[in-house]
Amino acid sequence: MNIVLFIIPAIGLLGLVVTAFKSSWVTKQDAGEPKMQELASFIARGAMAFLKAEWRILGVFALIAAVLLGWSGTLIEESSPIIAVSFIIGALLSGTHGF
Repeated sequence: MNIVLFIIPAIGLLGLVVTAFKSSWVTKQDAGEPKMQELASFIARGAMAFLKAEWRILGVFALIAAVLLGWSGTLIEESSPIIAVSFIIGALLSGTHGF
C-alpha cells in the first residue's frame, strides 16, 4: 500500500493535536487590564460584524454556484448533481471555520 495514504492523515492529526495544545495555552493566559479587555471586546464585535456581512454575501454566491453545479451535473454524463451537495457542505464547513 502507498505510504502517502498514511502520512497525509497522520500529518492532519498532528496538526489537530498542535492546535489543541496552542488553544489550551492561549485560553489559560491572563485577559489583561480592564482597558485592554474593553478594546478586545470592540475588536471582537467588529470582527463578528464583518463575518456576518461576509457570510451573507458568500451565502448568495454559494447558492448560485451550487445551483449551477447541480445543473451542470445533469448535462455531463460522467458528472452528478451530488457535486452541488458536496459544494454546499464544504461551504458550510468553511463558514463555520471562521466562527
